[in-house]
Amino acid sequence: MKNQDNSSSRRNFLKKSSLAGLGLTTALMSSCEQPKPQEEIREIGELNESSKKLLSLFKLKYPFFQAAPGGERLAMAIAKAGGMGCVSLGGASPEDAYEIVLRMNKETNGNYYANYLLHFEPNSFDKAIEAGCPNFQFSWGLPSKEMVTKIKSAGAKFCVQVSSKQNAEKALELLPDFLFCQGLEAGGHIQATKYLKDALPQVLEVAGEVPVLVSGGISTGHDIRKAIKNGAAGAVMGSRFIAAKESDISDFYKQKLVDADASNTVYTNCFSLGWNAMHRVLRNSTFLNWEAEGCPLEGNKPGEGEVIGKTSWGMDIERYSGWGPWEGYTGDLESMCMYAGEGVGEIKDIPAASDLIERLWKEFENK
Repeated sequence: MKNQDNSSSRRNFLKKSSLAGLGLTTALMSSCEQPKPQEEIREIGELNESSKKLLSLFKLKYPFFQAAPGGERLAMAIAKAGGMGCVSLGGASPEDAYEIVLRMNKETNGNYYANYLLHFEPNSFDKAIEAGCPNFQFSWGLPSKEMVTKIKSAGAKFCVQVSSKQNAEKALELLPDFLFCQGLEAGGHIQATKYLKDALPQVLEVAGEVPVLVSGGISTGHDIRKAIKNGAAGAVMGSRFIAAKESDISDFYKQKLVDADASNTVYTNCFSLGWNAMHRVLRNSTFLNWEAEGCPLEGNKPGEGEVIGKTSWGMDIERYSGWGPWEGYTGDLESMCMYAGEGVGEIKDIPAASDLIERLWKEFENK
């Protein structure tokens, strides 16, 4: 990677002047400095020491991590391309989690992690450990000391998602290997109460040598460069990665992400059925009708209890549930919950994961 110091992007020029009436020409030299033309000035992305530690810790090529959504196929593609994939095992049965981990271990170099939302019981955790899952990530709570002991005993690593200095201090008592710092820019269910510009400096203040990745509104290599310049070790991406060919969301949902901009997202508790937590989603007919009625609470929402579709395994999807239009789902897809972060406006296409990662790195380097 070529380094360039913007503070020294100036040139010394020689200025010549003629002495009229003397019949002689004398070259007078001065060190008058002038800036380069604007089009020649480029900011070059450069990894910080925390990023380098992160890459070494997981034997990664790039400091790009997949957020929980997207599925096993996407996780494998990201891992094979040199990033960190993710499989969400919180909702998986113990048997299914065991098989998923075995497949991931076979198809990757272990550069993936299992995500557990601790709002729900981590029923598959022990089987994931037994199958040899190399990395774990926990959000919406802290793992128990017993869980941490099992992870360490198995030689695995783990991460905790945090959103404030106090939250990070509690998490660090468990000696995690890395942290995710989530901001209000994020899509999906949002644990954060601050934007990254406020949360990240607080978390970095107490993190010490523990690498901290940022999560929320990251869609381009330029976003990643800014995060790393501000002290983060890397970036976690949800919306940008689920709008890739290998993800397990429907083509309809992917196109909605491509068509949207930041103003199309909303931070709300509209889709509260099954989990009444704040989330960021794309505005759709369900949200707009609910908003038009004054955002009533459960029991008074327009169309509440109405079945609007089915999952790929035949389960009914009710209006206001957290189920989105995933691959194979049928019904009124537009009315379903579609998670998206504030960086959605930078999503312009649906590439293969490997092509996307290569592009992100070139944008990071500003090539």
